[in-house]
Amino acid sequence: MDTAAVARAAGEVVRPYRARPGSTAPSLLLHTTTPLLKAFDGDLAALLSGQEPHDVTTYVEARSVYLGTPDDLTLGRTAPWAEAAALRGVPAVDVGDLDHYYLTHALLLMAEAHEERADTPLRQVIDWLRDRPDAVVRLYALDVETQIFLLWLLRRTGLAELATDANSPAVATEWNRKNHIHPTVADARAMPASALELSPEELLAAEQRLGRAHRRLGLTVPVLPGYTIARTGVDRDAFVADVLDAAALLRTRYGLGRAALKPADAGDGARIVGNLDLADTDRLAAEARTAHAVGDDHLLEAWVTFLTVSLGDEEAGPGSPAARRVPVVPSGHIRHGQVAEGLTLQMLDGYSWRGNDYVDEAGWTALGLPRDAYRTVRAALEAVREAFRGPQSVADGSYGGLVTGGIDFAVGRLGGAFGDRLLVGAIDFNLSAHGAESLRTFRDRAREQAIDEPYAATRVFLPPADRTLHQMAATARSMAVPGALLEAVACVPRRWGMVAATGAGPAVAAARAEALVAALTAPGPRP
Repeated sequence: MDTAAVARAAGEVVRPYRARPGSTAPSLLLHTTTPLLKAFDGDLAALLSGQEPHDVTTYVEARSVYLGTPDDLTLGRTAPWAEAAALRGVPAVDVGDLDHYYLTHALLLMAEAHEERADTPLRQVIDWLRDRPDAVVRLYALDVETQIFLLWLLRRTGLAELATDANSPAVATEWNRKNHIHPTVADARAMPASALELSPEELLAAEQRLGRAHRRLGLTVPVLPGYTIARTGVDRDAFVADVLDAAALLRTRYGLGRAALKPADAGDGARIVGNLDLADTDRLAAEARTAHAVGDDHLLEAWVTFLTVSLGDEEAGPGSPAARRVPVVPSGHIRHGQVAEGLTLQMLDGYSWRGNDYVDEAGWTALGLPRDAYRTVRAALEAVREAFRGPQSVADGSYGGLVTGGIDFAVGRLGGAFGDRLLVGAIDFNLSAHGAESLRTFRDRAREQAIDEPYAATRVFLPPADRTLHQMAATARSMAVPGALLEAVACVPRRWGMVAATGAGPAVAAARAEALVAALTAPGPRP
């Protein structure tokens, strides 16, 4: 069976689960980062350059436990994951294999050993699923490795099908990347001369219609100027030439001076090179040669001067973190197959995600942000959902396959031919599980506990080496004021931690989350 046959087989027996309001089903938590996003490559590149790796695989496994309950079962193998399972009271199966970066690789090898009659922890998983045929397998992404493992589980359990909260194989493998946003350089060059007489907005719309998402799904959403540089089957010199050609297109068609070179398959801001001078062909060529070596498609996309907003000042006091202005990078989400309520403002450290702040339209405008931008993003989210339910998605094989995901947007100014006009554009499609689900789960739990505060914020930070999740939880409880909820989500010492806080307004929630991070990173005795 080749990988195409695996996808076909999985498409027949692994079905997307769409939760109905008020309904629950037991969950098998099987979260691991995916080779599709090249997390291992990113961590390895960080090590080789002398930087601290993100350790994506460990924090993805550890934070997933927050999504579980005592009625569920979680799989993992690291100490932070085990601590989270113990603290949350989620039954756990320790796979034990720390030799493989991706949990799915460890599970496939264990499944092979199980076939050879070895006594493996997978026996617990098989028995658990047999006793709960209505269970939902909660996944980070339904990549080919996960598809193989689920097909094996089906054969071992004797079940006819498995439900997952992941997107269909077609969506997971074909659309969980960025190379469908913009046209290729060749397609852009082939546009008729008359197109170059259009206004910048009309030209941008015409270019987007040449992108893969529009051609295959009919998807139209606001975007920034940019071009896809194909990598597969392309030698280094041709790849570099395409990057330089894309730079020339941005300069001549839109009068732009700067851009970002972005990998199509990476997540969490990995390997983005930003604020590149489009006239500096030597630098562009050098960055293109580096990008070619990694192996995935890239985008050269217009550089944005983001609109900014002040967050975190409403509860500031002695020792509290000062308010700071942050770029307006909203994300919207598909949840259980529907467009989730509201938006989240992303907190960024450079290009890396560092948390979310939930906003509805009232919260957005209360922060002084333009109402039209909020409504543009919300309309784009509906367009994305409808594209995967439209007639073209049937031919594409992705019809009804979008169950979960996040789409990031830029709100800002480009200059050049666009002058001082404020633009909104989709800049990333993360059509898999995502970190903002922790925020939305936290809001669900706040409502379950009768917390009336409608807003919430999460913050990602680097916990000290001696910090534990139990300590973080104790500190969160000690800092919660009546009517509010503060929680610790996950802790990977020296690598990744997350906390969450509610608030009567977005700035209040942000201030509480920032204050909790400050307390958790301050020197001194631990609780």
